[in-house]
Amino acid sequence: MSEVTTRIPKPVLRGLHNASIKRNLIVAGVICTVSVIITKVLYVDPKKEAYANFYKTYDANAHFERMRKAGLLESVQD
Repeated sequence: MSEVTTRIPKPVLRGLHNASIKRNLIVAGVICTVSVIITKVLYVDPKKEAYANFYKTYDANAHFERMRKAGLLESVQD
């Protein structure tokens, strides 16, 4: 049997912690940015649009009169 052995190279450990932190920070930044964009597009923008559509046709005086006629406002005289 021949004595030919291959040596496994030593792992690079110098700076490994800094490299992994740098990689993790970049990944965390990308994930945070994507989640903020998704939240804005899928939640905030439709909610703003719904509020805008509601207040386009909302009549506060008519709503007040409905509540007064229903007797919900005790401090308002009939």
